[in-house]
Amino acid sequence: MPNYKLTLQYDGTGYKGWQKQPGLPTVQGTLEEALAAVATLDSPIYAAGRTDAGVHARGQVVNFFGTLKPSLERFPAALNAFLTPDIVVRECEEAEEGFNARRSASAREYAYYVFRGGYPSPFRRRYTYHFPGDLSADAMGDALGTVVGAHDFAAFARREEGKSSVREVYEAELLQHDDELCVRIKANAFVWMMMRMLCGSLLEVGRGRWSVEYFVEVLESRDNSRSGPALPPRGLFLEKVYY
Repeated sequence: MPNYKLTLQYDGTGYKGWQKQPGLPTVQGTLEEALAAVATLDSPIYAAGRTDAGVHARGQVVNFFGTLKPSLERFPAALNAFLTPDIVVRECEEAEEGFNARRSASAREYAYYVFRGGYPSPFRRRYTYHFPGDLSADAMGDALGTVVGAHDFAAFARREEGKSSVREVYEAELLQHDDELCVRIKANAFVWMMMRMLCGSLLEVGRGRWSVEYFVEVLESRDNSRSGPALPPRGLFLEKVYY
């Protein structure tokens, strides 16, 4: 049975996350309903990242085994015709039999966006966290640089019983464009809530409440009661999955 790989984008605002939940709108549930109209599925849908409620994706990757009703070339357009406007499939390709969107991934890249304008923007409110106060981007960048490498990120994560919180960060950078800051991190994987709690802690550094040294102390403590506040999900994007 052929194995198909889909790359999709979505606005997560109206969904209770990726994973299907009875009676609730989810990205997985919506995608499965649309797929049923244009394909015969012989497996579950496997996703590279199980994004939380309100989190967006520019480069989510999923795979499934099944049979397509239209041709491979026409499949994205046919599938999009049955999807809501806030979920769009960009690519469909046949993958090797052993490919799994989650297990085959070598890295994932997430980005968190902070809008620095003096007033909230009705056009950015769904996709950024608004913070109008003063921030030291230099201090935030210095703190962010300390997470590169292998670390236990328990201090910046919600505990999941029996699961390791050790992750390896390959790249971490703070980008500035006009009145917007972006925290971009590429890692082998992410712990639950890691980006939102880490970015909340970076804002504590930027506001001058924490020193870079204290940020490192919190990271090394593995104590999530010392973390900065978890930022809202609306500023977080799954940008890309690497294979």
